[in-house]
Amino acid sequence: MRRLVLLATCLIAGPALIEAAGAGPMTNDMDLVYARYHMAIRAAELCRGVRADDALWRKWSSYIDEKTNHELGAGERLSVIEGAKTDATIMVRREHCDSADVAGLLQLYDAELAAMAR
Repeated sequence: MRRLVLLATCLIAGPALIEAAGAGPMTNDMDLVYARYHMAIRAAELCRGVRADDALWRKWSSYIDEKTNHELGAGERLSVIEGAKTDATIMVRREHCDSADVAGLLQLYDAELAAMAR
C-alpha cells in the first residue's frame, strides 16, 4: 500500500517536488524526489532499452544525491530505489510506454539524465 501511495504522490506532485528540491524540503519530500528520478531511469530502461554501466550509475547517483541535498542515508536510498523500480515496472506493464504517466517519467529522463549517458 505504501508503494501505491508513493507512486501516486510522485506522479501527481513529482515535477513540483523536483523543482523545489533546491529549496531543501523535508526528508519525506526528498524520498519522493529520489523515487521519481529512479522511476524515470527504470522507464527509460524498459521503454528505450537504456543500459547503464557502473560509471553511468555513479554519475546518476551523484546528480540525484545533489538534487536531494544528500539527505537520504544509504538504507533509505536503497529502499526508495527498490520501490521506485518496482512501481515503474508495474506502471510500464499496465499503462505501456506511450501513456501520459510513463511519458512524464521519460520527459524527466530526457531533460535531466539522458545527457549523462552520452
